[in-house]
Amino acid sequence: MSRADVDRYLAELDHPLAGTLAELCAIVRAADPRVQETIKWNAPSFFIAEHFATTGLSPRGQLRLVLHTGARKLSEPLVVTVAGADGLLEWKGTDRAVVIVRDAEQLEGIREELGSVLRQWIAQTQPAQTQPAQTQPAQP
Repeated sequence: MSRADVDRYLAELDHPLAGTLAELCAIVRAADPRVQETIKWNAPSFFIAEHFATTGLSPRGQLRLVLHTGARKLSEPLVVTVAGADGLLEWKGTDRAVVIVRDAEQLEGIREELGSVLRQWIAQTQPAQTQPAQTQPAQP
């Protein structure tokens, strides 16, 4: 799966927030030129060396962006720290956080802050010199 698969998924998504999800994906892509994407866990998911962000539709009809440290549980969880994300991240552990997006207006309001969060997350969870992946990371 690839960017074309994600674009097809977004084009075929019958949901009131489909356009907002497409914009959320664009924000993730813009965070680092090495970002690759695929459909994983039935939603757009992003990786460099490992998956680090996965989108989804929450049961409440909102969008969520789950920031994590990969598809496999690490024997020693990372402790990710993010500056300037007060109120944006809902921490689910030291290595996992969720951003909830209610609508396009809210996403536009958090665009810069979210970009900063993503760059910090990538810097702490992905190898510094990784070139864009030609294939997907190993499956769990």
